Amino acid sequence: MKKWVGLGLSCLLLAGCWDERQLKDQNILFGVAIDAPSKGEITLTYAIPQSGSESQPASTKKVISATGRTVKESANKIDHKVGASTEIGKVRVVLLSKESVQQDIYSLLDTFYRNASSPLNAKIIITEGEAESFFRNELEGEPLYSNYYASMIKSAESLAQVPKTNIQLFASPLLDEGEDAMAPLIKFNKEEKVAEVMGTALFHNKHMVEELSVAETTVLLLMKDEKGKEAFLTFPVEKEESITIRIEKMKRKMNVHVPKDGPVTVDLSYQLSYRVTDYPPDHLEDKKVVKKVNKKLSDQIEQSMEKTMDKIKEANSDVLGIGRKVNAKDPDRFKQLKWETAYPEVNVKIHVKAELIESGITF
Repeated sequence: MKKWVGLGLSCLLLAGCWDERQLKDQNILFGVAIDAPSKGEITLTYAIPQSGSESQPASTKKVISATGRTVKESANKIDHKVGASTEIGKVRVVLLSKESVQQDIYSLLDTFYRNASSPLNAKIIITEGEAESFFRNELEGEPLYSNYYASMIKSAESLAQVPKTNIQLFASPLLDEGEDAMAPLIKFNKEEKVAEVMGTALFHNKHMVEELSVAETTVLLLMKDEKGKEAFLTFPVEKEESITIRIEKMKRKMNVHVPKDGPVTVDLSYQLSYRVTDYPPDHLEDKKVVKKVNKKLSDQIEQSMEKTMDKIKEANSDVLGIGRKVNAKDPDRFKQLKWETAYPEVNVKIHVKAELIESGITF
């Protein structure tokens, strides 16, 4: 009995939670855009939604921008405009213009990493042209812009058209000496009133250095062993005829050799199992034809990987994380190499073996 009385009295002394935020007094954000056309001038744009109902879906209520010397100063100016503080914890997309990230993207994201309520799963998207315009342009049949961009990127991720990333995942390679970051790249089609996936923005030393097309991105993601749910490739196989395949299974072997002298050597070996989804010449019931197609595709995928590898090396963007593996294998040698200058000299050998496992239904 004494125990229960003591427990009851002790409950009276417990303090309540003082750290609370009344959402009814705040503007909840779903989308943020950042433009930094020049140093010390950062334009922040918020897409503030209007709550929906059963008959009327949620929509973008208003788009507000402000310019300051830092992202936080710009955010404070927006708060003054709307007459209430803004809640960023529900943000789904952070759009940054390609022009802005040619310099230092980390300085534009720093406030998100310092804020405990930041939406770490928000998609980072690089835009062709001003990021602000992606919230101000008219989108055909899309009331909630932030939801549209988030859904578009998720769909592209599942098809291995863009890398899977968000505020949290982006930070590690961005700050890692042995790996570089990448993010989806989109543009806006004003004629059709839709956004389009362009491919991938590659980074090095916290700034964008190169971009890959959608086709190159798919090849790169296969090289990274990140197939996604579905990955499609199209190659010419006959005169004026092409084949489209879907990668069903993939196995990668990556061996990194770190000699005491000379450049690092990387052996990349891939075994791909694929299904044919489009091939007008057909005759895939013939083993000789299948063998020929397997060889042709193996060579073409290998060549595509080699071209992509040359492109990312030329950009000095180590998105495969080769430097991280070198550092793990021989930290002293990694420091001695000075990876900034050693990476472009890495000798990468690629071997691909593609095998048909399904040719689809034919009539």
